[in-house]
Amino acid sequence: MDGPARTQAPTGHTARPCGVVNPAEGNRVKVQKSVLTMTAKVARLLVVIPLSMTLSLGALVSPAHAITRPQVIARANHWIKKRVRYSQRSTYQGYRRDCSGFVSMAWKLKHSYTSSSIRSKARRISWRSLKPGDAVRRSGHVEIFAGWKNKKHRRYWALEESTWGKPALRAVKQFKSGYSALRRVGITDGPATRPRTRPRVTPPVVTPKPPVVVTPPSVAPTSSAIPTLTLAPDGLTSLLTSTVATGSVALAL
Repeated sequence: MDGPARTQAPTGHTARPCGVVNPAEGNRVKVQKSVLTMTAKVARLLVVIPLSMTLSLGALVSPAHAITRPQVIARANHWIKKRVRYSQRSTYQGYRRDCSGFVSMAWKLKHSYTSSSIRSKARRISWRSLKPGDAVRRSGHVEIFAGWKNKKHRRYWALEESTWGKPALRAVKQFKSGYSALRRVGITDGPATRPRTRPRVTPPVVTPKPPVVVTPPSVAPTSSAIPTLTLAPDGLTSLLTSTVATGSVALAL
């Protein structure tokens, strides 16, 4: 009985069982896989590196929890308007109701700092460089700087929680020895605002009216005839003209 037909290998080639791979072909497949793997890694790096650089530059340009000066003043004035009373034990809107909690709230920090630890969220500046929204600190106390009171830059407006039993307030202070000026990290001046100007009002154009010429009414000429009385020789008077114009009478002899 004849068995299944066998396929004879071409001359010069060695027949191999099914499933057996030529070693040279196997090496070629491995090289191709390694090349593809390296290409994928390079492509991944080309995506990851620019993304990380973008995130790093974004962090430098826009720090986390950035805030503007008008926002700081507005947040501080909100507590003053609500008359939030000083307390080292109670909180309001998530912040401790003492001096450093007040500044932490105005600066929109994550939590309440102390008058000492709040320096880690700021940098020290010259007192001549103070702007509204910065802070003034002395031993055991810190407050928001709201602007200079006088041109000599010694007296200033302070927004603060001062002491027990008193609400948040606005007071005039004097910059003294031992005081330091702090500027919050990430604070900005905010968008520039144009000064308000009154709208220009264009005056209406007044066209001069032509002068009114008053023409007097025409008067008909009156007769200037004068009644004449003539004395006849017989002494009788006869009226020759009966039209009277001026009221005078002329006598003709």
